[in-house]
Amino acid sequence: MAIKEEILEEWNWEQGVPTGNPVARSIAHKQGIAHEGVHLWVVRTQPQKEILFQMRASHKDMYPDYLDITVGGHVPFGLTSNKIQKEAYEEIGITFDEKQLIDLGYYRYEEINDLLFHREFQRVYLLLSNNPLSSYSFNDNEVSSIYAVPLDYCKNLFIKDYSVTVESFNGTDTIVTTISKKDFHPLLFAPSMERYMEILFQAIDELFTKGTVSVSMS
Repeated sequence: MAIKEEILEEWNWEQGVPTGNPVARSIAHKQGIAHEGVHLWVVRTQPQKEILFQMRASHKDMYPDYLDITVGGHVPFGLTSNKIQKEAYEEIGITFDEKQLIDLGYYRYEEINDLLFHREFQRVYLLLSNNPLSSYSFNDNEVSSIYAVPLDYCKNLFIKDYSVTVESFNGTDTIVTTISKKDFHPLLFAPSMERYMEILFQAIDELFTKGTVSVSMS
């Protein structure tokens, strides 16, 4: 049985607004047709200041078995509400109230290489949750496990590469494992994401120290 292709909504790249026109994901990624994506970074303060990363499933066609944004995905054509909530439940099995989210706005992302011409308006959110790793579940088979990575280590990886021991949960067992820069999605360190990551770390620092966030991606 053929897998039905994901249909997205075209966005105007210059104006940053949706056009109402549908476009197939494969075409959007080949022709640089802008579309909307959603990102959720789950962070926690207990047992220490950490960022949660998903491990992309082994069968993923792009970047399998890499640590990536806690939740991320495209917005299907016609979906107008609960966009990040849908992805969060499907990927890591969590639900939350809209008021718990910290909206960092849109990041204008562009990636061009021999295989891809990708333009995306990425709506980025933060969620503070001290729930144990064992409370997460993986409902759509796109994520194999979740990792709790110290915040300071995440920042330091942009300066130097070294290993750290972290906890992960694979849906059944909690595992202690060692990771380094090679285990993370390489695009997190790409020049196209430099401003994104700077704002993200600043937002997390503000959230942990002040309880509120003033910076945004926009």
